[in-house]
Amino acid sequence: MSNPESQTTENLTAEDRHDIDEDNDQANAAHKIIPAIHGPPVVPEENKPDIQLSKESSKTNINQSKDSNFDVQNLIQNDLKKYVNTPVPKDYSDFVQCHVKRVREGFTKGFESIFTMHFDGQNENNQTFLLSARKHITIGGHAEYFIGINSENPSKTLNDDNSLAALKGINITGSEYIIYDHQNSSTDQRNKQQSGAIIYAGETIIDEWRSGRSTDLIQMQNKAPTYDEKSKTYTLKLHDSRIKLPSHKNFQLIFPNDNHDENAVMQFGRIDDNNFALDYRHPLTAIQAFAIALSSFHNRFHS
Repeated sequence: MSNPESQTTENLTAEDRHDIDEDNDQANAAHKIIPAIHGPPVVPEENKPDIQLSKESSKTNINQSKDSNFDVQNLIQNDLKKYVNTPVPKDYSDFVQCHVKRVREGFTKGFESIFTMHFDGQNENNQTFLLSARKHITIGGHAEYFIGINSENPSKTLNDDNSLAALKGINITGSEYIIYDHQNSSTDQRNKQQSGAIIYAGETIIDEWRSGRSTDLIQMQNKAPTYDEKSKTYTLKLHDSRIKLPSHKNFQLIFPNDNHDENAVMQFGRIDDNNFALDYRHPLTAIQAFAIALSSFHNRFHS
C-alpha cells in the first residue's frame, strides 16, 4: 500500500501536540493530512483482488435485492451480531456512516484504551452501538485489540476468549496486523481463522496470495494524498466527509482497477481529539472496518 505519511512534510507545532497518541510512533505523529471535500460517492465495482480480506469472511447472510433493501438500523436492531459480520451489499451505494470514540483513562492510558463504534443514523443524536474494542499491549510490546459487542464495561469483559474478533500486531512498530475471526475458529491461537490483514509478516494470508497459493482474497489499498505546493501540505479528497481536522490518521481505502479508477470503500479521520468519523461500504463488514480503523491508532499504513 501507499504510505501518505511518508510523503507529508508538515511538522507538528506546539499547538498540534494533541494529535500525538501515547500509542503512536512519534515519527508518524509528525505527519498530518488535510481533508478536502470531494464529489458524491462512486459505487464500487468488482475489481481484481493492500489490505487483504478473506472472501470467506465477506460472505453475506442477508438477502439482497437488485435495488438493495439494506436497512442498517433495522438489521442492527434485529440481530447485532449478524449485522457486524455481514458485508455491505454491492448494490448499496451509500457509505454506512459511523462514529468511533476513544477513551483513555487512568494509569493505563495508552496501554488499555477502550474504543467504541456507533452507527450514526440520520443525525449525530441518533447513534446506535455496534462494537467495542479493548487495546492491550503485550509483554513483548505488540498491540492487541479485542473486538466484541460488549457495550457494558468492555475494559473487563473483552478478552481473547470472549471476543468476536481480534486485531493483533505482529511487530512492535504497529505496521503489521492480522485480523482473527474468533467465532468459527479453533481455540488454538495457531489455528484461528485469519479474516484479513494490514501489512503482513511471516507466514500469513498475504504470503499465500503473493505465492499464488490462494486466490480467495480481496485487495484494497490506501489512497495517496496530493501535495499542495502553495500550502506545503498534503491533502486528501474525501466523499462528503465529516472528517474535519488535519491528522496523520486521516485516510481513504480504494479499489483500484484496470481503468485506473479509484472507488472508495472506506474513509476514516479525525473529528476532534477523541472522536473519529468512519464511513465504509461494500465489501467490508463492520468488524473489518473497525479493525482497519483501530490499526491507525498505533501506526499508519506502510509500503
